Amino acid sequence: EQVTLRRVFVEAAMWNKVTDDEVQTQHDEQIAREFYRNRSNRCIGNRVQVACVFLVGLMAAVAVVITRMPVTSLSIFYKTMDDTIARDDMEKKVEADVEQDVGKDVDEAVEYVMEEATDALNKTVKADISDESMRLKLKAKITQDVKHNLSEYIKNDVKNDVANDVERDVQQSVSPVIKDYAASGEIDIPSLQDLKLKKQFAAAWPSLFCWCVMMTVGNNPLGWMEESLIKQQLDLSIGIFACNEWAVITDDRLALNRWGEHGFPKIPEGIDTDNDTLTWAIGSTTVAKGAQTNPLNSGPFQTAWKALQRSKRLDNHDWVVKVDPDTVWFPVRLRSHLQTYMPGHGNGRDNIFLKNCPRFNSMQGPVEVISRKGAINLENNIQNCGGVWGVGEDHFMVACVQQLGVSPFMEASLLNDKYCDGYVDCSNTWKVAFHPHKNPTNFLACYNTSMKVDVH
Repeated sequence: EQVTLRRVFVEAAMWNKVTDDEVQTQHDEQIAREFYRNRSNRCIGNRVQVACVFLVGLMAAVAVVITRMPVTSLSIFYKTMDDTIARDDMEKKVEADVEQDVGKDVDEAVEYVMEEATDALNKTVKADISDESMRLKLKAKITQDVKHNLSEYIKNDVKNDVANDVERDVQQSVSPVIKDYAASGEIDIPSLQDLKLKKQFAAAWPSLFCWCVMMTVGNNPLGWMEESLIKQQLDLSIGIFACNEWAVITDDRLALNRWGEHGFPKIPEGIDTDNDTLTWAIGSTTVAKGAQTNPLNSGPFQTAWKALQRSKRLDNHDWVVKVDPDTVWFPVRLRSHLQTYMPGHGNGRDNIFLKNCPRFNSMQGPVEVISRKGAINLENNIQNCGGVWGVGEDHFMVACVQQLGVSPFMEASLLNDKYCDGYVDCSNTWKVAFHPHKNPTNFLACYNTSMKVDVH
């Protein structure tokens, strides 16, 4: 700033010298009058210099104020990123916006300062320069020179100010959610992107709408395990991702087409999600623990069923299937079972749900199958079920659907569950589902054993 001011002073002084020469050239009179005019010009030089100092000082003060004005927070720009924090593009955008705004401020400031300084300038030179055109020319020249130097100063300084403001905003305003989202790379979802596979799944009959509730990283101790299991199924187009339509329900909204250090990233507020495949967010899924550490999770599942109701998706399918993320299961086998064993041979018009544990005559939670008619009854009336809240989700489901008049149907070959059968045998090629398999290695081993193939 000192260097810039010094340069302005030098230029102003040079203009004073030009003004003196012009005065002497234009007034070639008698020696006596020449003597007095030269004397007057020296006085003019001193007074104009004072006026320039006064004017330049005001201009410099305005420059400092303008260029130090705080730049509006940049967090809104970072919240509208597509894939990564495009810092270079953002700096250019912000720099252009700031320069435009500062340019307007400079014009307004110069006009304001000139109004304030006109009186002082006139008082300084009016008494010594009788030529009105010269006074106007002097004022215009000083204004032009000062504004030019002010603009150059701002142009050089804005880039540094904007860069510093951007960097500070990155450090202070960009949340871990945004950073994690930006750092998470995109992954393929074959069941959605492979047109042949997508068409195959969409045409399969009976039509299945399949969903699960997935615990998330950072919100639940089981988050990493369940996200890893879902990602594996997503990659291989197995489990719910081999159904006609599917949904992954979570507490926070996640991007299933991205994967990073913390699993599926959360979606930051303000991000354009048109190109992301999203989970359905229903709020907290944290629940208390009951006897033998069974979760008393009927509350979150009631919320999930209301989300299904709002989606209007169930009307388009014959059966609704809810599974746990650690359940190995085969939609193609379920379709065969429904066609073989159901009264309506799988058309979904039966008002029934399937029990899957002969030992307890119950429907165990790892895989819950209910016909379209029964599911629509449940989603519309789940709030009316009484005396069954605060229990495990599977116990709630059985009690609630029976209160609503949905009939049970025992399908003994539906599930092999450790907590029902006392063992897990993945070698069975007719069972639809196997539970539990709580890590990707064991999950895939069970899948391969039942399929009699090696899937990587």
